[in-house]
Amino acid sequence: MKTVPEVKPKLLKFSGSRKAGIPYLSDIPWNAHLCGFYETEQDMLDIVIPFLQAGLENNEYCMWIIPETLTPHQAKTLLQNALAGSGFNSEQIEILRNKEWYLKYSEFEGRRILNGWKKKVKQALAEGYDGLRICGNTAWLKERYWKAFIEYEAAINKDLSDMKIIALCTYQLSKCALHDILDIVNNHHFSFVISKLDSSYTNIAAKYERINLIGKMAASIAHEIRNPLTAVKGFLQLLNNKEDIALYRYYFKLMLDELELANSIISEYLSLARDNDKDIKKQDLNAILRAVLPLLQANALKEDKNVVLLTGDIEPLHVDAKDIRQVILNLAGNGLEAMQEGGCLTICTYIKNGYVVLEIQDTGSGIPQHVVEKLGEPFVTTKENGTGLGLPVSISILEYYNAAIKVHTSSAGTTIKVYFPAAG
Repeated sequence: MKTVPEVKPKLLKFSGSRKAGIPYLSDIPWNAHLCGFYETEQDMLDIVIPFLQAGLENNEYCMWIIPETLTPHQAKTLLQNALAGSGFNSEQIEILRNKEWYLKYSEFEGRRILNGWKKKVKQALAEGYDGLRICGNTAWLKERYWKAFIEYEAAINKDLSDMKIIALCTYQLSKCALHDILDIVNNHHFSFVISKLDSSYTNIAAKYERINLIGKMAASIAHEIRNPLTAVKGFLQLLNNKEDIALYRYYFKLMLDELELANSIISEYLSLARDNDKDIKKQDLNAILRAVLPLLQANALKEDKNVVLLTGDIEPLHVDAKDIRQVILNLAGNGLEAMQEGGCLTICTYIKNGYVVLEIQDTGSGIPQHVVEKLGEPFVTTKENGTGLGLPVSISILEYYNAAIKVHTSSAGTTIKVYFPAAG
């Protein structure tokens, strides 16, 4: 799915002057410690080759610890092809197998590896290079080395923080348990999942891949959280019915309400990961809107607001009605919450340039500029108690149906337009 943002996204930029060679980043400083998750070997090469190329072109000594699926000759050929126009200096890069660096002491010894990096930095500077750029692959990691390697990754940030070194660690996503991903991300300055989309949609790709990653993590821990919550809720409800503690029922109600809130937040996380079988068939968007309108109007009336539905003559969509109801409730709910008393939410449908358009317009005060640039990212919200997951969930649903979303905001309100391909 391609979004059409009103404000062009900016590349993430660290303070510093070294070229990253990574589409997700602009310049990076010395001692940047980066992590890239990949799925296939080609994904990995698509990010590693430009990363090393940037270092070779900018007078940095480079080291590439290659995966077992590559030979040093193959790796060297890949870099030579990338640098065909600017020349390849084989003395500027060291290409090693995992066993020649991480396991050169027979076992993995993090402290000795760190000292090895320090020596390499000093050697690079002594030979006239600006610093050291390294890329390591972790496909060799066995379970028995995992804890030691995570501790080593954490130590890199501390022990090499004042040295002219840039490190990129690559992890194959399928070999990482979801709780491992949390450890990995925590130990790096910046982490990303290598996108399948082309570079013209770099920021969007990073956003969606991040949503997918969070969804996978959410699915793995949600039930573990819900089980104790359910037990606590059950005991509170049991105690709440006892006459001898009637004086404390107010407090029990507060606790039950908070548990219900926690459960609703978990449900939002699960929406990012849910991949249930869909009942996709021709649906009338106007009929779906008319079905949810009473619920929206009931919520609006409680706060002295209004909802107006203006339906046009549109073509049917090939969708699952449950998905589209969720998108409508999320987007319309955001609009209602953005308005003060007396506000009016207008929902329209019409055909434009061959697309079925769903337009939702509120009369709020608009979205702050710094939030507009991050719309669709998880946890970005203007609400005091919001999770920032409603829009990411909607985007992930719309992506499935190849729909596009456009946002326009000003001090007079916000308009969201969703462009659906018609069923025909």
